[in-house]
Order: sequence, then C-alpha cells, then structure tokens
Amino acid sequence: MSLADLQAAANTEGKVTWYTTFSSDDVDPMIKAFNKVYPKIKVSALRLSADQIPPKVITEQKGHQYTADVVSGDSPQIAQMIQAQVLQPYTPPDQSALPAGLTLPKGYEGVVYVLTASVGWNPTVVKQQGLPVPTSVETFTDPAWKGKFSIDPSAVNWYDSLVKMMGHDQALALVKKLGDNDPVFVESHTDALTKVASGEPAGGATIYGYKASDMAKDTPNQVAFANPDPLPSSLNLIDVVAHAPHPAAARVFEDWMVSQAGQTEVVDQTNHTSLRPDVKNDPSVWDENKWKPAWGDPMLSPDEYNAELSEFEQALHAPQ
Repeated sequence: MSLADLQAAANTEGKVTWYTTFSSDDVDPMIKAFNKVYPKIKVSALRLSADQIPPKVITEQKGHQYTADVVSGDSPQIAQMIQAQVLQPYTPPDQSALPAGLTLPKGYEGVVYVLTASVGWNPTVVKQQGLPVPTSVETFTDPAWKGKFSIDPSAVNWYDSLVKMMGHDQALALVKKLGDNDPVFVESHTDALTKVASGEPAGGATIYGYKASDMAKDTPNQVAFANPDPLPSSLNLIDVVAHAPHPAAARVFEDWMVSQAGQTEVVDQTNHTSLRPDVKNDPSVWDENKWKPAWGDPMLSPDEYNAELSEFEQALHAPQ
C-alpha cells in the first residue's frame, strides 16, 4: 500500500486507540500536535504505567477483545508483548536508526524517546541538613544520606543499565549498599521527583532527566539534578497491536510519531529525548560527548526480566 493510500484508509477509519506511558500532562499536547497534521483521525488515549500495559493487552487479546490499535511504552514491557505475539510488525518509512550495539526484532524498531536516569535532590533541604551534594548514585550510599533518598524498586530498566555498565556483581553490590541505607520506596520515577521537590526525602536515585530538567528550570530551589557518566539509558518504543481495529490509522500514527516532525513535537512538548540526529534535544539531559549512554537490554526475556526484578527488590529490601 502506498503512503497516499495508507493515509486515505486512515482518514476513512477516522480513529486510533493509543495505550501509552506518556505522562498525563503530555498526552493531550501530543494528540493536538498529531491532529494538526491529521485532523480526520480522532485519537483516544489510555494512559497506563509501564507494567500495566502488557497484562492488559495480553488479556484483551486472549479474550478476543480488540481495543488497542497502537501501544507505546518502556522497552522491557514492549518486549513482553512482542514475545507474547500480541503485536504485529511494521516499519515506518522515516524511522531513525538504532544506536550502535542495540538491536530490536525487525518490524519492532520504532523508538518514541530515550529515558535517562539522573540523580536528583532538593538544594534547599540538602543545604539545611548539611548533606553531601549527589554527584552519582554512589553518593546515596553515604551514611549521611541514610533514609533520606528515594528509589523506585520496579525500575528494572535502570538496574539492567547498571548491570550492562558495571557488570552484574558490581551492580548488585551497589544496589545492596543502597538498600542497606534505608531508601524511601516510590511508585515511579515521577513520584520520586515530586517527593524530592517537597523535600521528603531530600534526594532520589532514579530520577528521569527530562522531567528533572523542566522542574529545575521552574523551581531551582526545590530541584537540582546531575547526570552520571556513563548515563543509564533505555528506550521507549511504539508498535501496532495485533488485530488492531484501525490498522491504517495505527500505522499513520506510528509513522508520524517516529518521523522528524513527530519527534520534534515529542521534544518540544514533553522535553523527552529523541534519537534522531535531525532533532535538537535538551543539552542538559542528553549530550553523548559529556555522558556516554549505558544502554539496558531493550529485549529482556520474561525470565530475565523477572529474575532481575526479583534480585533488584531483594537487594533493596523492598516489599515484594
């Protein structure tokens, strides 16, 4: 099918249902940007956490309930759906190349953005309490930080980045030291940053760089952040769902999302990081000359994912 025929079919379908991990604040701006180009396609978005998307899609598919057309989410969760065969391959015509050393199954290579994990802290509280300013994750193993930093015990992509960067034994030893320093457990990277801004706790080991940068600009007395080098990095992917009720619209939506135009909107609207060399990112979040990316494996098998999650939680002394 030609591009013109695909777009005509998508306009006839007139709808696409999108399951996504984009934050609630970012979903509507992305839909509005898409509709400036494709006004005849109504986007219905369901915002879910990364770990909610695979079971929802898999359960729907098993029950022959075909609702979702396209999904975007963190690579470990997308991998689960690829392996469960609830997605279908599609390669957009203007898709960016993957970084050297990373591979994805053919037809499942659509990258929406890069997630980077920084260390964050509340400058006012850190100064008041005389805490050492974090320069790396290791800072939070300092006894002075005991019970005064947060960590997300579900951040498998972050832990896997540490494993790839440091080697398994060294990464596990670091996480055990963090766990022994009584971290405050948070439900997400966003939750971690919200708590840092409030000063309870004063710092966070698993802070998303894109959101920290925005908050640091708006509230510099409440949020500051630093990028470790190497920089833990992971992919957020987009794919068409098997048996999508609006297959043409799903493909057009994915085409736009990974294109230069779509990626420019991703960066401008959300401050996420694009892999495309023709899109300008926030230099305080992403500069490969300053911070070498430490990529987690985007295609962890379910057994590998579950093993790393269990090991991570146990090392942190997190409730399971």
